[in-house]
Amino acid sequence: MFRDAFGFAPQMPEPPIEGRPGLAAFLRAGGARVIVPDMRGFGESDKPDDPAAYADSAMARDVVALIEHLGLDSVDVCGFSMGAHNAAKLLALDPPSVKSAVLAGIGDYILEGEVMDLPEEWPLPDHLPRPITLPVHAAEGARLLEVGRLEAGNVLSTQVVMARATGADPEVLAAVLRGTMAEQVPPSALAQAATALVVNGRADVANQATGRLVAVLPHASAAVCQGDHGSTPFEPSFQQAVHDFFAAQRHGRNPTAR
Repeated sequence: MFRDAFGFAPQMPEPPIEGRPGLAAFLRAGGARVIVPDMRGFGESDKPDDPAAYADSAMARDVVALIEHLGLDSVDVCGFSMGAHNAAKLLALDPPSVKSAVLAGIGDYILEGEVMDLPEEWPLPDHLPRPITLPVHAAEGARLLEVGRLEAGNVLSTQVVMARATGADPEVLAAVLRGTMAEQVPPSALAQAATALVVNGRADVANQATGRLVAVLPHASAAVCQGDHGSTPFEPSFQQAVHDFFAAQRHGRNPTAR
């Protein structure tokens, strides 16, 4: 489908064999308890097709509700791409149980007032306003999903490709984009946020600008690992970075813990 729309197909990610079981398996092997929720709109969770169902940090509030339901008093959170956007919204809510967070596959553009640092060679249609912001990006992806069309010269048609390839409901994904991804995070809301690590793959070309995000978060650091946007979660260097960050956080809270 990608080749039909653009005349070429991107190379499929091929991370090392040892990383392919994924981050959750790696963290569990290190002794961590790992909870991986199906967020609303995905997996076995409900899938409303109304953007309002995803607005006002709804996914982040779901995480708070899950933490409270499970009676957890100390949680470290990791999100990738849209998950990192929602993890940032979770930090903005500042629940006392969330002690630290990893934001991965994300850039400065999740903040209000920031724009997307997209490669110049990426094909984008002239009708999109410049500079491209996250709300503009989300709205265009949602439009393409709603019309169900691959448009040559519009890299955001990848949203349609992904929906067809995974069998996802395009109307639901469009609602997610309009309700969740179109909402940027006010920098002031992160003033009291927990300790965070911002980490991206070296080849994740749309997520190299993170200086503003790191500066806004009061206790944040940045790191790099191997991988592009598709492969980073399966790269051993990413998994190790997340493990080491969370281990340091746990040790800081309880120096006698293993």
